[in-house]
Amino acid sequence: MMRLSKKSLKAAVAAVLSAAVLCSASLPAFAAETAGQETDQLKIAVLSDTHYLSPDMIQDTADYTDHLNSDRKMFTESAAILEGMLDTIKEDQPDVLLISGDLTKDGEKEGHEALAAQLEALKEEVPGLDVYVVPGNHDVRNSNAMNFNTESGEAEPAGRTEPEDFMEIYGDAVYNDDSVIARYTPPEGKEAGSLSYAARPQDGYTIIAIDSARYSADNTDSGLDEHETSGAVSADLEQWVVEQITAAKERGDTVIGLQHHGMVPHFTMEPDLLPMYLVNDYERLSQVYADAGMQYIFTGHMHANDIATVTTEAGNTLYDIETGSVVTYPSPMRFVTLTRSYEDGTVTEDMQVETKTHLGPITFTDPLTGEERTIEDVTEYGRQHGFSNDMLTTTVNGFLHSYYAQAIQAGGIRSVIESLVSDLAGMDLTVDQLVDVGLPLLLPTPEEGGTLYYDSDEGGMVIDTTGSSLELQILIPNSGLKQALNVLLDKVDALLEDPAELDNAVTTIVESLTGIMVTDDKTLLDYVNYIYQSHLGGEDNGQQPQWVQDATAKIENGQLVDQVIDVLVQDIASLLDTVLDNLTVTEVLGITGWDNNEGVKNFIAAEGRTPLLSPYQGHNNTETTLALIFGPLGAGWPSSNNTFTVPSADYTLGQFLDDFNGSFAGMLYTIDLGAMLDELINGTPADPEEGTEATEGLVTEEIRNQLGGWLLSLVNSMGTDSNYPQDNNTEISVQWKLADYTAIRELIAKAEAMDLAGYTQESVDAFQSVLDAAKNLAADSTQAEVDQAAAALQSAMDGLVKAEEPSIDPGDDNNNNGSNNGDNQNGGSNKPGDSNDPNKGPITGDNTAPWAAVTLIVASGALLAVLAMMKKRAQAR
Repeated sequence: MMRLSKKSLKAAVAAVLSAAVLCSASLPAFAAETAGQETDQLKIAVLSDTHYLSPDMIQDTADYTDHLNSDRKMFTESAAILEGMLDTIKEDQPDVLLISGDLTKDGEKEGHEALAAQLEALKEEVPGLDVYVVPGNHDVRNSNAMNFNTESGEAEPAGRTEPEDFMEIYGDAVYNDDSVIARYTPPEGKEAGSLSYAARPQDGYTIIAIDSARYSADNTDSGLDEHETSGAVSADLEQWVVEQITAAKERGDTVIGLQHHGMVPHFTMEPDLLPMYLVNDYERLSQVYADAGMQYIFTGHMHANDIATVTTEAGNTLYDIETGSVVTYPSPMRFVTLTRSYEDGTVTEDMQVETKTHLGPITFTDPLTGEERTIEDVTEYGRQHGFSNDMLTTTVNGFLHSYYAQAIQAGGIRSVIESLVSDLAGMDLTVDQLVDVGLPLLLPTPEEGGTLYYDSDEGGMVIDTTGSSLELQILIPNSGLKQALNVLLDKVDALLEDPAELDNAVTTIVESLTGIMVTDDKTLLDYVNYIYQSHLGGEDNGQQPQWVQDATAKIENGQLVDQVIDVLVQDIASLLDTVLDNLTVTEVLGITGWDNNEGVKNFIAAEGRTPLLSPYQGHNNTETTLALIFGPLGAGWPSSNNTFTVPSADYTLGQFLDDFNGSFAGMLYTIDLGAMLDELINGTPADPEEGTEATEGLVTEEIRNQLGGWLLSLVNSMGTDSNYPQDNNTEISVQWKLADYTAIRELIAKAEAMDLAGYTQESVDAFQSVLDAAKNLAADSTQAEVDQAAAALQSAMDGLVKAEEPSIDPGDDNNNNGSNNGDNQNGGSNKPGDSNDPNKGPITGDNTAPWAAVTLIVASGALLAVLAMMKKRAQAR
């Protein structure tokens, strides 16, 4: 058997004790009796949606003005505002700066390069600062990237940023930083999420930057390598994120996410109204991240300052801390202090969130004028850059222009209609076939009657007003209708190719709607801006001024909906007048006049045309009425040989209506398109004198109530925050179990209660060393470390060796009190341990059994293993 001297055993124990002292000195103690509660802290500055546009790319041109008018973003001032914010961050001296996407206006490579240079300079000026960014929907592969500062004065494409460009440009500032511990690599052939990474800026904190932007064919709805507004996390990226969260929790870290798209709805109607501002499958993903161990995620995209939470069935809560844009109201900065304390295996996190607005004054050189400008208060300046008529009309027209272009590219409005109808019918149909086949199926027969029916024998629709004050039976033959439709569709295509008149119509409608007075001195535009900006500013606590409450009451009682419908009716009627002023009688009706001779009584067809209208089956009243309408007593068309001729080739339908309404016939019956449209939309009230009942229009009371209810829901959704209302300045407290110390606490108590008097000094020394190490276990130790320390302590307890009593020969009357002079003689005794016992090994002169030494070695080894692991962990942090 192995022989171990006291000298060597004591040397081993001394080494163990020395290691214990050294390692314990470098680790914080969790035991209350040894040291107080341990804390650490991380200071974070947060910006979002900087939409940086380099002043070198700005020029006062028509193109740039169009871009300004189509957006609320303060592009011209973006560089100056960002510079002011970075100065504020520099003063705060945070540990970390987070920017949650949309770093540039539209992914201009030149803009990324300029911004990255500023971030690198900031890192040099703030000692120890770590900067982390993620791309937003604007930042990568964006074909809208433009340089407005050109010799021609027309916008030209700027540098397009590819994913690899993004990583290279932000390499020194972000990706190549020593704190970055992992990067996501998509599977071969895929690119989605490739700009994701994980970092450890400080012991106890892991930041996972998730690239939710869609810019690659494997992740876009279009299947193209082109940016899209919505966000998505692929299954591969999701797995990687969960792996990073799991690894972070295993080392006892707080996990902080960084992503452009939202993980939790920030107003109740967001999933239905603006789903592209939430990452796809957000409901499931937020649960997955929370249950994996992510407590916080900083997002952007919506340009709103809001905090929202989701709690899983397992009781885990994820805080989605959304930060507003640098370049839109209220231009916020967040400053977050996260303090962690550890006690008895529990981590308590206290997150102090402070939002700073009202930056200023800032002075800069205006790139449009070259002159120096000062903005005293960026927040109040941004308030004035809310929704405006110019912005709304430019935005709406720009949106419509894309559809105009698509229609022209598809072959014109005829092709668009045919495609839609064919999809609905499940078969290929042309416009002509729709007339010939569709009308007989859709309209009643003459026998079924009605104001409008289809006569197959005549091959057309019939308008029948028999019984009314103006009795007419007019046939609209299919052939004439198809020819008229051809003319109208060609006119529409011409408008789509040159939409100036459509733009004017949109401008008129927008200005009429926004100009509706909701109170004596406030317009609908004022009301919309207040509700929207209250959400952007995190001021959606429901505490609203009286004029806003009064305007909301008008939605509740239906007045505002009625005002909106009335304005639309008026504007559409005005638009119809404009349309009629641009359509000639001959090209639409296919006629050159009216032949009032006996036996004829019909319209005179234009060359190659079938008249759109004709009397139905020789109805005398119809012939008489038409003769009155177009003849000398009506529109006053020139008469010759009882034939009334269209006055000229450019004689419009609008002119005809004016001529008719101003005539004797018009005194009997006025054609008022506005009134007709109003009756069609709103219906007519009851008239007791005439004995008529009220009729309901196309917009029924039920529809009005639905519109009012939807508007009220939208106002309440954005104006009153029902999910964590403290959006700007708040304190978030979170507790979570790092490790369960119950077992090791009980084991320590048991060990301390042991009576060590009957054990060998060597085994007691080894035991005490392991016990001291267990008591001085780091407060933020993981479960694995706690379990290993407990196992080592149990092993040391089991390894305690009892001391043996001296051997006494009961047959020796003199008790052999003399020295044995090293001969190891026991008076011939055959007791265990006696040298005469043939079953015993040689006596070493040490009363400790050899197996006790082995036990001490095992216990010391376990202690050394624990201490080595703890030391390695401390070094890793």
